[in-house]
Amino acid sequence: MSPTPNASLRPRFAARAAAHAGKALLIAALAIPAGVALLHRDAPTAENRNLAPLPVRPSSWPALLAMPAQLDAWVNDHFGLRNALVRLNNQVRFKLFNEFPSIQMAAGQHGRYFLAAHGTNVPPFQALTNVCGKLSTATPQTLNYLNRLFGDFHKMGLQPRLLIVPSSPVVHGADVPAWLVPSCSADETPVTRLLADPRLNAEARDAILFPLGDMREIGKRATLYPLTWFHWSGAGLDEVARLSLTRLFGKSLDDAAPPLRTRTEWLQSDVGHLFPGVKLLSEVTQPDTAASQVDACYGGDCYPEVAEQAKILGDVSRFKNPLAPQRRLLIISDSYGSKISAWYARYYGTVEQVATNNIEQLSIAQLWKLKKFLFRQPADTDILFLYHDGGAAYDTLRFGLQRFH
Repeated sequence: MSPTPNASLRPRFAARAAAHAGKALLIAALAIPAGVALLHRDAPTAENRNLAPLPVRPSSWPALLAMPAQLDAWVNDHFGLRNALVRLNNQVRFKLFNEFPSIQMAAGQHGRYFLAAHGTNVPPFQALTNVCGKLSTATPQTLNYLNRLFGDFHKMGLQPRLLIVPSSPVVHGADVPAWLVPSCSADETPVTRLLADPRLNAEARDAILFPLGDMREIGKRATLYPLTWFHWSGAGLDEVARLSLTRLFGKSLDDAAPPLRTRTEWLQSDVGHLFPGVKLLSEVTQPDTAASQVDACYGGDCYPEVAEQAKILGDVSRFKNPLAPQRRLLIISDSYGSKISAWYARYYGTVEQVATNNIEQLSIAQLWKLKKFLFRQPADTDILFLYHDGGAAYDTLRFGLQRFH
């Protein structure tokens, strides 16, 4: 018997139904992110870049012709659930290949990770090659600036000292990517060459400390740089604080307060915003200021005397320790300053730290008031400039301090 007409049509109906179901799933797959994009915009900080803006209404033929590409870029950047997909992509790349979505981060050896570049528009590994061995040289302006820096402050009746902090790649040179180990493990760096330059005057040379060998030794027994961090942190910072005070200021520290009590916790990398979705935790030891009877403050509210300036600078800290010698330490720094400032509270009744990263945002009047406040009571104040080696050699120090004199 031949099949009935209804039986012969069933495969066609099934194929059509499957095709329609596939179309419906595709529409749903696109509609859900579209709805999410319209109802809940993703936070703009999910990626370390500026997302494409919505194009404006074109006012000319060239603008009209450019609009499709601009609109396509906007749709790509604001696709619903994009942040979740970015995080998933980052997690997969990290888990499978131990790599990051940005040239700004790199995996080293022995479980250590490094900030590899200070931006996305610089060569890969720039942050390491800038501070290691013979790979780079300090900018020419650096030496000339150091030669006049201390003389200018001495004319103001101030006696500052400069601590240049060896950064993680040169302290832990054996942990960088294998091809960089010989350079980063070397005793010669752009900063050591700068300080050995015969053109550097004695006034500057006597006021500068770059404790590379000391910090390499300290790093063998105490944490200076958590495995996943760019900035320094850990119990080793107390040793660096003591070292800087004895070498730069000639202090005996016999009358220092009791050691600060500490707390240890697991924290996400301080540059974790560069790779959303990937958790890089490190064990970090920091002073427990409350348990140590130290009055501690971080942020713009710490200085009511110069409230406008403190809020603009942002990265500031202040400590008062009634158990320590009642002398004041002023730290003018880059972003490394607030990571060690609390450790100095064992040795000073008052520690005040301001970072100069946003100093250019201050008006002349605001800067004048800030200078008058910071440089008060010079007879009772020690002044420490503190910048990491990359900042000291490549103009961060110069741009940060030159407005003060």
